[in-house]
Parts: sequence; C-alpha cells; structure tokens
Amino acid sequence: MKILLTNDDGYDAIGIRILQKKLQKYGDVTLVAPHSHMSGASVSRQFWNESKVYKHADKVYSVVGTPADAVHFGIFGLNLAPDLVVSGINCGLNIGIDTIYSGTVGAGMEALKAKVKAVAFSCDWDYFEPAEREFDDVMDFILRYDLLTNKYLLNVNFVTKKFSAAKGILLTDLAFRPMQHYYIEEADGSYKTRRVFLPYDFIPETDLWAAEYGYTSITPLKLGNRTFTGLSEMRKRVNRHE
Repeated sequence: MKILLTNDDGYDAIGIRILQKKLQKYGDVTLVAPHSHMSGASVSRQFWNESKVYKHADKVYSVVGTPADAVHFGIFGLNLAPDLVVSGINCGLNIGIDTIYSGTVGAGMEALKAKVKAVAFSCDWDYFEPAEREFDDVMDFILRYDLLTNKYLLNVNFVTKKFSAAKGILLTDLAFRPMQHYYIEEADGSYKTRRVFLPYDFIPETDLWAAEYGYTSITPLKLGNRTFTGLSEMRKRVNRHE
C-alpha cells in the first residue's frame, strides 16, 4: 500500500514522526506536510500557482502552504498515486465543531476530493502516549473491518489524558457542545480569543461521549457541503405554499 503522510503541525512535528515510524509496517510511506505550523487551516489552499517545496530526505518533503496544499502537491506534483492519505497525529483533539476548522481533517478532505481514501488521527493536547501504544490496534481494527473508503474521511481521536489507556474503540457520530466565546484585549491593542464550555449532557455513541468516558473514537466525516435532507425540506415548504 502506498501511503501519503501529512499533518497540520508541520513536517517535523512529534505526531507526524510517530506516524512515519508506525506506518512502515503497513506500506510505502512518503511524508509531504506543511513547512510550518498550519493548525486551523481547514481545507484552505495557498499554493494555487507557485510555492516553495523542500526535500529534506528520501520521501520527506515540506510545502510552504496548507495541509490541503501538501496533499495536493503529493498527489499531483509528485504523482505519488497513493492508496491512502494519513493525516496527523494532531497535537490536540479534533472532535465536535472543531472538525470544521481542523487542518488535520482538511488534509483528509483534499484527499477525498481526489478520490483517495483518507484517515485523520488526533490525540489530546501533548499526550501522545496512547497514540504510540495503541496505534496498531486502531489501524488493525480499521483494516480488519475494511473501513477505509474514498466516500468519507475516518476521523480518529485517541483516548484523552484523563485515562491511562482506552477502554476500547467506538464508531461514533459528531456531537456539538455549546460554548461561550469572548475576547481579551492586551495592552498593545491586540486581542486573544477564549472560549468556555457550557453545561452539556454527553450523547452516547458520539465523539464527545467517547472522549469523556475513555474511548478511542472513529467518526466518518463527509466531503463538501451537500445536505441529504435540506433540498427535500425546502421543496416541501415551497409546495405547501403553492
């Protein structure tokens, strides 16, 4: 299996180096990642016409651009023809509403756009131990049950730092936790953004529930903005008024 490895924390980040080693048993790995930290880039692109690309070693490249740029260059610039794009391991969970901002997830979406299977891995902030210890279990689970597809992204979040080990692997849906946002003005006139999570009843079989109760979650995420119910709902409303 030919694997294109990327992330949004930069080509020399801890998480991607862990994956680079772990993935060797699963296939031929080429690392193509952003040259610098690009968290929160989602599936945005900077590299439309021209950018710098650095080759650091055999099968190790960095791109001055976003995670989506790195994936796009790996597929169409290096002509890798990967069987699988793997993104991560992100330093910080990518669950709930954060998945729409995540560059880790965005890299996987760029792969899906090219009809390449993709999986994104994330861990709790600065807590790579479960990912290092349990990665093979999760990857073997994905392969055993033939979960990889180019129709949706597999978004994997390892167990949080509240737990020394995962209680198991759960297939989950997204959940959205309410939060309050605010800004703090600094002395120099700049602003820092902050958020506070509001009281919330965790919904079973969701990614937030899994994180709260000690499980590794695998959540399918769709590509693009298509809604499977919105069109029919709008047509019903129009028809009711005719």
